[in-house]
Amino acid sequence: MKNNIYACLEIGCAEVRLMVCNIRQERLYVLSQQSIVTAGIENGTVVNVNQIVEKLKRLKANVEADLKQDIQNVVLAIPSVECRIDNVVKSLELDSNQPISHANIKQLFRDIITQPTYHDQVAINVMPRAFVVDDKNTIQNPLGIIGKELVLHAQKITASASVVYNLINIAELAGFRIADIVLGSITEMMYVLTPEQLKKGACHVNIGKGMTTITVVHSGKIVSSVSLSTGGQDVTKHISENLKIDEPLAEMLKLNFGKVCSESSSTEIIYADEVEGQFTCITRQMLSDRLTIKYENILKLVKQYLMENCYKYDQMDYIFTGGASEIEGLNTLAKKIFHQEVTICTPMMLGARSAKYVKLIGMATFIHEISLLTGQKSNIIDFSKYENVLVHAIDSREELEVVEETPKIKEQQERTFMDHKLENSGVLVRIFDMIFDEKVE
Repeated sequence: MKNNIYACLEIGCAEVRLMVCNIRQERLYVLSQQSIVTAGIENGTVVNVNQIVEKLKRLKANVEADLKQDIQNVVLAIPSVECRIDNVVKSLELDSNQPISHANIKQLFRDIITQPTYHDQVAINVMPRAFVVDDKNTIQNPLGIIGKELVLHAQKITASASVVYNLINIAELAGFRIADIVLGSITEMMYVLTPEQLKKGACHVNIGKGMTTITVVHSGKIVSSVSLSTGGQDVTKHISENLKIDEPLAEMLKLNFGKVCSESSSTEIIYADEVEGQFTCITRQMLSDRLTIKYENILKLVKQYLMENCYKYDQMDYIFTGGASEIEGLNTLAKKIFHQEVTICTPMMLGARSAKYVKLIGMATFIHEISLLTGQKSNIIDFSKYENVLVHAIDSREELEVVEETPKIKEQQERTFMDHKLENSGVLVRIFDMIFDEKVE
């Protein structure tokens, strides 16, 4: 697997996002990342097909223009709407004279996926937790081992059939070809958590525009993933209603001056205007007070969900992602409510340095790890088209002669377009070292 390229599509309430990543030598590189403000979708449900399809078409065109090539297929994120997580065990008899192959593992995955589901559910993913050969110890990667029986302990993820088919339909109407679908919250959670957090127990919270998704893991197992109908848009509405300003202005003030848990009483005026004889004056402290109240409500809803489902909220770590989680001071407020360590996860790659892109990176990482087990190669664009595309064109004979006299300069100039793309900062890929790090009882 010299080059593995993945295009990951997220159709969110705030934005539709598309990220193209190259994973090579266990490092992820962002080749292109684009986003467009969403229209026609609310809380994971399509409300206007034409609007969202037009947005997706524009997004696709922007990324293809950036890559200078058509995108052949994408991995699509499915929201945590009416999803189920079931523990499953599947075995496969092996040829005693042949080592375990990619095809054997793929067969186990296929057998689990094709098992019957509830009438309103469709299978999304299989999360492998452990392989066992001939009742021996847990094996992280059984490829190449010779045995009589291979057993896979896994978790099967299913989601609402109507949600899945509607999202696939609008993506295909926009010209995308769906290569795979994943439950976005699960792949994101697997990316941000450490092996220690998976064992101890952790809660991953994604605060988006219209939904807050809570994913809980304990003893290496995904316990639940659910979306609440609250998020950053509710915060904006709260500011608008209480400070008597319109929502676009409230959103602007939130993004530019927003801070929760402000300790000092700041009288700094951040907005003043007079409309129809009514004077409006907003200070930084007034904005902070409104933000703190609403974010506290969201965090208390998360805590209430954990308590109602008997999760030990005061004994787990909390990791936050999503665009609305980047508000200054959120980790301080969350720590007061949950009484545990709180981390806001932000990627460090160029072009993706925002908590709202974590899901896309998690999707690419998860699909890559699965491909290592099943032997599935993924190239969503044609690398060969870049072999003769130079970043710096050499137009004149004089320039060519100079290049020939200085081999180092020639090597630097004759990099391909894709080489230029791969100069982005990367992040080490690691997922299944967490999933498999346990003993099967």
